[in-house]
Amino acid sequence: METEIEIKFFFNAHFADELLNKISQHTVISHKDQMMYNVYFETPLRSLRMMDMGLRVRRIDDQYTQTIKTSGRVIGGLHQRPEYNEPIEGLEPELTRFNNKIWPKDCSLSELQEQIAPLFSTDFRRLHWLLEMQEGTLIEVAYDCGKIIANQGETEICEIELELVKGDEAQLFILAQDIASLPQVRLGNVSKAQRGYMLTEGANFLVKRIDFSALNPEMVLREALSVNFQHGLKHLQYHEHCYLESGDFDALVELQKSIMFLHQNIHLFREAGTSFLGCAWVEDLQWLARSFSWIDERLVFRKLLENKAYYIRKLPRLKQLKKDLRLADQALPSEEDIFNILHSSRYCHFVLGLTQWLIALEKTADTEGDSISLLTFSDMVLTEGWSKLKTALSSEPLLTTDNLLQHQGLLTANLMTGFSLGNLFDAEQSAEYCYPWLDIYQGIQELSMLGAISELAVDEEDIVVQAEYFKWVKRKQFSLLSAIEQSKQRAIANEMYWLASDS
Repeated sequence: METEIEIKFFFNAHFADELLNKISQHTVISHKDQMMYNVYFETPLRSLRMMDMGLRVRRIDDQYTQTIKTSGRVIGGLHQRPEYNEPIEGLEPELTRFNNKIWPKDCSLSELQEQIAPLFSTDFRRLHWLLEMQEGTLIEVAYDCGKIIANQGETEICEIELELVKGDEAQLFILAQDIASLPQVRLGNVSKAQRGYMLTEGANFLVKRIDFSALNPEMVLREALSVNFQHGLKHLQYHEHCYLESGDFDALVELQKSIMFLHQNIHLFREAGTSFLGCAWVEDLQWLARSFSWIDERLVFRKLLENKAYYIRKLPRLKQLKKDLRLADQALPSEEDIFNILHSSRYCHFVLGLTQWLIALEKTADTEGDSISLLTFSDMVLTEGWSKLKTALSSEPLLTTDNLLQHQGLLTANLMTGFSLGNLFDAEQSAEYCYPWLDIYQGIQELSMLGAISELAVDEEDIVVQAEYFKWVKRKQFSLLSAIEQSKQRAIANEMYWLASDS
């Protein structure tokens, strides 16, 4: 068995010369130019996938190798996967050549052998370099250009892979940081095999709402910290792929939630004594938050215009109003601007820096801070956050748009804390507690919609029409604030269920 430790990048072949120049700046031990043909096998019932395995036969010249890869794990663009390789003759796998220990006890190899069939193939040219880094570290660099081919269609491959052959893992990240400075390169957490399965099944990256991080009460704080940041990074990269493939704006909304989730976890665990000093990726995260700070504004415009502008259908001069809203939306970053952010060196450095930090975190010994139980820590931060918001809202005798918008950041932070720690508690109780707060959150979003109409009304030259706009906004605000007040009363009255769960 071998365990691959590699970092994968998606790349643009247009910049191949820049890549070759970058590699030439290092000590090259050897260089190869090969054509690789790979066939991936599976059963009709996807038995291998259910065993978290992938089966591939690779042909290089006249040499054939069959490979079983187990699930391993992916953090950012770092792939760590155990694999088993055996030489064979031809493209037909021979499962009995693998060590029997790799198969589950209830697996019948003879039945599996009969059922497997080609699922998809990859055909690409690989430029391969073996580089010598400091401390005698050897790293393989592979530049792959070609296609994934299935009965359902085909898709292009253009990737750079860095694999640690021997030596210091830190050198792998040093080289990766160098590669990250290339134009239009981004970390890849999706393998060729996963892309092949998706192509075969006609699957796409569909928007998924952010969910609870997979914490459990037995974890120490350091483990919880690692799991939460991996959760946020995975959600971020998933919706990066989703947006770049589909252009779906909702994917950007979830991407922004990932940023808020990561930012809130910095705040939470800094309070627990974790130091983020010297972490360049923290500044990059703040840059990323600023780069997508306009998402809420675009969301307001989209909601006002959806369903043929149903929300504002009763306003006068609707056609002109819709035009003004579209113009305001067009003034925000374009698809090209978003593409450039997600393919920028700084974004790539952010993902790579956070990945390296997470890998280092796992090798860190437990600290005294870990003596506090995760449940005790959760009780403290949940109580502090929600108590602060309840006090702030209770001190307002009459809700106004301004004071609600003033507390929007704290409400968002508390909801992100809920996604960070909610898995430690009863899901039904958690949902019941959050319902009125979510109603308030949605109410604040609608108040922002009304605010957008008010801003346009200020520039309206027809004073009669302007008066109609302001009258409509005022009426809507009064009704909405009354509904939010009812939700506020329910939210404040809700008992802090996490405290009761400890007794």
